[in-house]
Amino acid sequence: MANLDALFEQWLEGKPLTDEALKQLKTSAQYSAMLAQAQRWQVQSTDYKQQPVPDWDRTSTLGANAKHRSQGNTATWAVAASIIVCTLVYLVPNKKAETELSAQLIKQTKLLESQQKQIDQLQIIITAQNELQQQHMYQLTKEAIATGRVERQEDINSLINYIKTQRAQDHAYLRMQLNDIAEQVQVQPMAAIAKN
Repeated sequence: MANLDALFEQWLEGKPLTDEALKQLKTSAQYSAMLAQAQRWQVQSTDYKQQPVPDWDRTSTLGANAKHRSQGNTATWAVAASIIVCTLVYLVPNKKAETELSAQLIKQTKLLESQQKQIDQLQIIITAQNELQQQHMYQLTKEAIATGRVERQEDINSLINYIKTQRAQDHAYLRMQLNDIAEQVQVQPMAAIAKN
């Protein structure tokens, strides 16, 4: 599609195209209609010739009295009506161009509808992926918190065990010292104990 866009733009700019490239444009339904319409516009623009405005006597056509003014109004209306008719002739397209344009409009509408459906499907997929990612993140967060709790509990338990071990060792050491003191007290005579 992008290749046909580039070929059509080259043709519009007046650059020469190969026979094969021109054939590709003419075989495409969309671009053949656009090509035909552009050719019609080019023919109309080349056939257009500007005509000089004739000189006229203003005083004879724009009189000052009321009789001539009513005739001037009629002439004004006639000129306005002829301008409207000419405008309608140039603005109203022929039936063939109208059907081509309506067919092209229908194709563009269908293309837009299909693209909108694709966008809607992509939005649904993206929403589902976002929800899945949120669930994974929630699960990972729960696991990280649980792991952190378990590690903290293990650290606290090891600290408690260390404190208990230290306490038991301190108690054992104090018992040994008390036993040593008790032995020393039993071995020494009472008079020596009183001096101390």
